[in-house]
Amino acid sequence: MATETDMLNNETMLKLIRVSEALVKAGDRFFSKYGVTSAQYDVLVILKYSDKRVTQGDLGGRRVVSRSNITGIIDRLEKLGFVKREGSADDHRVKYIAITRRGIDLIKKVEEKYFDNLKQVVWFLDEKDKGDLTEVISRIEKGLRRAEDVLL
Repeated sequence: MATETDMLNNETMLKLIRVSEALVKAGDRFFSKYGVTSAQYDVLVILKYSDKRVTQGDLGGRRVVSRSNITGIIDRLEKLGFVKREGSADDHRVKYIAITRRGIDLIKKVEEKYFDNLKQVVWFLDEKDKGDLTEVISRIEKGLRRAEDVLL
């Protein structure tokens, strides 16, 4: 028999999933106007603003997609001319991923519109709400990393 806590846990999980899915769909709708997905745009931003060379493994660790999915994302970005792979002089197995001029131009074209779009998404949250929500989400991420082997 499900307890009150079980039901609250279930409702919390369902709301997180629904909100997450809605945000991903909205992001993909927004970015589709520019020929990329939200995951692809995220990779471009990581590359543009990174202060060091980035490997494919680095990207896999910093994204919400699996390491195997990052290969497909990079492949598609490379075909679109937004990134290029560069070999390492020290280790032939290591491939650095670099943003191209075309990728930087895309970010310049999209970035301000993206930030304006975000304002529309979170207009009803004040700065404290945003900080609190970020803290709670960070705690959820930490808890999920600890519970990886028990997740559904």
